[in-house]
Amino acid sequence: MPKIAFKIITPERVIYEDEIERLTVPTESGEITVLAKHAPLVSLLKPGEIRLKKDGNTIVMAVSTGFLEIRPNSQVYILADTAERAEDIDIK
Repeated sequence: MPKIAFKIITPERVIYEDEIERLTVPTESGEITVLAKHAPLVSLLKPGEIRLKKDGNTIVMAVSTGFLEIRPNSQVYILADTAERAEDIDIK
């Protein structure tokens, strides 16, 4: 299966960087799923849940506002104000 080069960045650090199979992300226009060879796109993010699929496993992250950029050649970048992996969130 073709892969997507994915990176999510906040002002503090790179939260996640790897090759993934697909990505579901909340945008201002609604939730979209990105697969390899997706058409180029720039969109505003809205706060919500990002779901990545890698090697059959789902990785969940919380994201605030920011930008999504899908580049040619299956490159996807998210520039977010804040983002955290689900297992790193401290409910307290």
